[in-house]
Amino acid sequence: MHYNVLRRSIKTKSKSVYRWYYSYIDSETGIKKQKVIPDCKSRAEAYAFISSLPDLDRKKVLLKDIAKDMFSPGSNHVERLSEHGRNLTFETLQRHRGLLDKIVTAFGEMELKDITPAIVDNYLRSLEKRSGAWKNSFLETMSYIYKEAPFCGCEGLIKPNFMRFARNTKKADILTTEELNRFFDNSLWDNPRDHLIFLCIASFGLRLGESRALQLRQFIFDKNAVVIDGFCKQNGERTDYNKKGSNEDKKWRVAVAPDSTMQLVYNYSVLNHIQEEDYIFVREGKRPLRKEYLEDVFERQLKKVGIEKNGRKLVPHSLRFTYVTRMRRDLPAELVQKTVGHTSVEMTEYYTKAAIPEMVAAIPEMVEAVKSANGAANRLFEYKLYILIYNFCKILFIGLSGHPH
Repeated sequence: MHYNVLRRSIKTKSKSVYRWYYSYIDSETGIKKQKVIPDCKSRAEAYAFISSLPDLDRKKVLLKDIAKDMFSPGSNHVERLSEHGRNLTFETLQRHRGLLDKIVTAFGEMELKDITPAIVDNYLRSLEKRSGAWKNSFLETMSYIYKEAPFCGCEGLIKPNFMRFARNTKKADILTTEELNRFFDNSLWDNPRDHLIFLCIASFGLRLGESRALQLRQFIFDKNAVVIDGFCKQNGERTDYNKKGSNEDKKWRVAVAPDSTMQLVYNYSVLNHIQEEDYIFVREGKRPLRKEYLEDVFERQLKKVGIEKNGRKLVPHSLRFTYVTRMRRDLPAELVQKTVGHTSVEMTEYYTKAAIPEMVAAIPEMVEAVKSANGAANRLFEYKLYILIYNFCKILFIGLSGHPH
């Protein structure tokens, strides 16, 4: 018996009364503790009460113990999922592992029974920068923990009904000409690399993952063109196809660029000894820049140059939206859609080689199809920004000579 029942006489002013108590040894301190049994009038009621108390021999199972091997390839957890018809891809397992790390950081030292919907909801609502979709993915991963709990000795737990979050479907807003000039004022940037990657996003109409994946081989300098043929996933892995593409349908496209941006990329690659297969924008270890890092840089730069959001959704993707809006001033929708990859892939499905030197001879149709966009690209950010970029090119790379053409 882990709990002992005893009856003690308690003297009051007028008489002595009996009260029922239970005692036990605290497993953490080794100290004997004694507590009164409320509203107890008989030994039978006392034993009925202690029978409802938790087993003192029960070992605490913390959330981090349950999550330890979840979503790890080859683990019992993944094998069980597979046996139940849930064959998760490696990318999906990685996504769940990433969310699991966040969950363990927040609640790892708690038992599942102590994690209430209010605790989880308060935590997620405190993450103001996270989208509703991300928070719902967090809750989805949480639900897997409750399904795994019985295999770790946690029986009888019922998953709480967590409140889902509305998805933030508001599209990114665009920047004005004056805001673009302020944002790309090179005198206000601390890091030329960060300035240039955002300039590439704005100049080529790139997605953030496409800009992170840029390699020197993608630039056809004598055509003022860039072949967008890959995408960097969240974990930094580069695909050889673009967003929503696949190995069978790569979704490649060609974008033309302002002369000044191409010159900057060329000079930057010479200055930093970048080779054809190298990523252009890297952190330590020659790995692509992290998505979160670029999002933070964008946010800081907005504040630094004094661009107010005023209820607008201004994110790195705003530069792509701005590109599309401004190119449409001079070009038909069909041509703009080709440069940003919004249409079907008729123009690119014929070409499957990854090496740009080999592709150059095979893709004249792709380059010619968007060649007429070059003039619009040079007018993309109006005259003032063009001069700023040109001056930046001369100042930053002084001493370098030659032209990519």
